[in-house]
Amino acid sequence: MLLKGQGVTIQRPARTTGTLIGAGASLVALALAAALLAKASDWPISFPQFLAYLAAGGLTLLSLTFAFWAYGCHSLRYVMDRAGLTIGWGPIKHFISIECIEKLMHGRGEQRPQVEGLGWWGYHIGRGYVEGLGRVLFFSTHRAPEELVYVQTADATYALSPQDPVRFIAEAQRFQQAAKPNRPSAIERDPLSAHPIWADRLAQLLAAAAVLLNVALWGFIFAVYPSLNREITIEFPPIGDIATLHSRLEILKIPAGATAILAMNLVAGLGFQWRERAATYLLMSGAIFFQALFWLAAGVALINA
Repeated sequence: MLLKGQGVTIQRPARTTGTLIGAGASLVALALAAALLAKASDWPISFPQFLAYLAAGGLTLLSLTFAFWAYGCHSLRYVMDRAGLTIGWGPIKHFISIECIEKLMHGRGEQRPQVEGLGWWGYHIGRGYVEGLGRVLFFSTHRAPEELVYVQTADATYALSPQDPVRFIAEAQRFQQAAKPNRPSAIERDPLSAHPIWADRLAQLLAAAAVLLNVALWGFIFAVYPSLNREITIEFPPIGDIATLHSRLEILKIPAGATAILAMNLVAGLGFQWRERAATYLLMSGAIFFQALFWLAAGVALINA
């Protein structure tokens, strides 16, 4: 699709195949998650039920991931004007200044492009290798090497797949002749994809540790639940008074409380990370501490069971 207007040309690649495959995979994963949840909801509380819920959660995350990738494929576009070329994919935009474009080339079959990143039939995003060009960044939906157009700059080479490669190159050359370089090349992101958490390895590790402790706590409680007495006593918090629980079902409040506190710590940590990274580390570390505290509460409950 080629759109023109007010000195701007927008080309969209063929996106139907790639988008449908991603959306189809998302729907299949979601359907499997729903079926597993419906099946496991009738099981007694036990470790097999926990595993079923965990698998359903994993399938839901997989469904959301494929849905995001499908959205990225559907949103792929190439926008050209006198300032340069903008490659739009999902929440990210790569802007290449017109003065940085050194060469535009048609793809050839003998170049045998190989993509190492995200990709399936009709959808290729990520780094790759092309014979004669070396390392290349792919933002394409090509199904044959001849559908590609390579945009070469001093810093990187981009592989694109406009629906009309000949016209795309002609339009790019026309804009180069009327060049108006007024801004440097850059990568633009929306607020979500620009969040500092994506580049903060320590915060990621702390958050992952807290989440794993919480998931393990749920698994532990589900595993020991069938062996508990009908009525148990629990000291919660561990330094508080001992109370008699009238039903062993009440022990599920321990991992539920741990999950609620984990969610609050994670949300607060993500909010503080924009301006005060140290506060984020404190909150993430606090999340781990509270998970350990709830583990202690679970241990005391089992001793008194």
